[in-house]
Amino acid sequence: MRLIFLAILGVCLFALASYIGVGKSENPIKPVVTAHVEKIVSPPTLSKKLQKKHFILDSIFSSDFKRGLFNGCVAVSYHDTLIYQSALGFENIKCKKILCNESVFQLASVSKMFTAVSILKLAEQGKLAITDNIKKYFPDFPYQNITIKNLLSHTSGLPNYLFFYYHLPRADSVTFSNQRVLDLLTNHKPDAYFKSGRRFQYNNTNYVLLALLVEKLSGQTFQAFVQKNIFDVCGMTNSAFFSISDTLKNQAMAFDYRKRPVGTDEFDYVVGDKGVCSTPNDMLLFGKNLFEGKIISNINEAIKPHARTTYGRYYGLGFRINPNGGDTIIFHNGWWHGYRSAFQYRKSDKTTLVILSNRLDRSVYQTARIFDALDNKKDTTPENEDD
Repeated sequence: MRLIFLAILGVCLFALASYIGVGKSENPIKPVVTAHVEKIVSPPTLSKKLQKKHFILDSIFSSDFKRGLFNGCVAVSYHDTLIYQSALGFENIKCKKILCNESVFQLASVSKMFTAVSILKLAEQGKLAITDNIKKYFPDFPYQNITIKNLLSHTSGLPNYLFFYYHLPRADSVTFSNQRVLDLLTNHKPDAYFKSGRRFQYNNTNYVLLALLVEKLSGQTFQAFVQKNIFDVCGMTNSAFFSISDTLKNQAMAFDYRKRPVGTDEFDYVVGDKGVCSTPNDMLLFGKNLFEGKIISNINEAIKPHARTTYGRYYGLGFRINPNGGDTIIFHNGWWHGYRSAFQYRKSDKTTLVILSNRLDRSVYQTARIFDALDNKKDTTPENEDD
């Protein structure tokens, strides 16, 4: 009897350990499994083939959550059909509010896609040409031979405001803004990294200036232009811009691995390089409308290679391009203040992945395994850059 009791006890302990995710984890905290509360059950209208893919995806993300590797929301559209959606973890760790499928995340650098599309919209309206020199619109701009295309493709060589700001005198308390970035460049002329067009170097300053250009040529705030020309066109009713003073409905608040909320700083007032907040569902709408030509008539110029990145892929005009062995994936990642985000679109079959986290979970970028699962291939880990 004692042996039987010990055997039963061992099985129970093993099951409990499996449930709470005992084992190797890159995170120093244990997940709270009860926070996994909202996900779409495989719709009965899906074919058996798609239902199988749904359950494979669910096993991947549920496993990541239980092992403490993911806190966030996911949506996957396969051949233009939503086959998986899930909310796993906490929306607000402080008050223990759980995520839902309408939880809104900061997109971080995924916001750059919206800035690029806004510029291309103005080009379509005849208000600019991407070959224009930026001095045409900002005559006092102190750097030479920099075109709009250089800004879009990160080949400008401009200094990054996130770095040079700390090396400049700060004798006033002016709220940081896009205009403030331009003023600092104009007045202090920090050294450029290289001559424009020479090579690629990812740089947030480029997209801060592009957002200013949108405002100058449209006569609207950048936020208002994006709302009218992108959010409204796509029906993105749960998308907005982050504001330090406002709290968005269902706003996912960033936290770290010690369960501490992540704060904000003066850079959060700057938009264009970041600032857009959205949900996985809204991002699926953005991708669908963008690639169907409903936001701008021709997206092809933006998603073809304009600069080679250092890790063997390419950057277009606001989009990264992964040739993927001939099966091209258009994507952008983001990383800012405790948020990580990934948007990926495969051209051949319109498969779209949106993965958003309000914790710095590296699993967000492990998207190759998702495509492999959809294609019935062995899981692998990708080699994506952070943003």
